[in-house]
Amino acid sequence: MSSSHAAAPSHGHGHDHPAGEHISSMGTYLTIFGLLLILTVLTFAVSYAELPGNWSIIAAIGVATVKAVLVAGWFMHLKYDTRFNVLVFLSAFWFMLVFFGFTLTDLTSRGALFQKLDNHTLHAEKGAKYGAPAVLKEGGHGSEGGHGGGH
Repeated sequence: MSSSHAAAPSHGHGHDHPAGEHISSMGTYLTIFGLLLILTVLTFAVSYAELPGNWSIIAAIGVATVKAVLVAGWFMHLKYDTRFNVLVFLSAFWFMLVFFGFTLTDLTSRGALFQKLDNHTLHAEKGAKYGAPAVLKEGGHGSEGGHGGGH
């Protein structure tokens, strides 16, 4: 009894594929390569564009995401791989996005934090309402960088 779909031998990653399942044509690879080159030029252009606010970062991350999808899908063959491997890859990608989100939140809120700290320092130096230490009010050891007591 012969089968119309002969299994190809294992090629090093633990499971067999039917013959020719994820062999892409040279044209597909060249198209993906061309898209990657265009997206690289776009990344370079975004770095010199004077986009308002954080839009240059958002655009660069967006272009990098598209490039990562192209590489993972076609060059890493995730487009043709099992759903479990795609899930593992997407889980790692999700956690990376969460970490980037926390980092961007931190970066965008630093200006407000530094503004509050500067205001606090100005009021403390004047001995104003923020409960400045007595040393600052008396013009004592506050500028020596110690923790009080002159040790």
